[in-house]
Amino acid sequence: MGKYQLDYKGQAAVQKFHEKNSKTKTDKLAKIEALKKQYLSQKKKEKKA
Repeated sequence: MGKYQLDYKGQAAVQKFHEKNSKTKTDKLAKIEALKKQYLSQKKKEKKA
């Protein structure tokens, strides 16, 4: 075991930090962004109609 061990809350914070600062998006984040773009484009079409 390592010298510095984090509890679950600390592990989640570190994971979130690395995801936020990474150059490449994770699969989950990429899927969420794609769905968001799709949803917004549908809303635009509905507004125009």
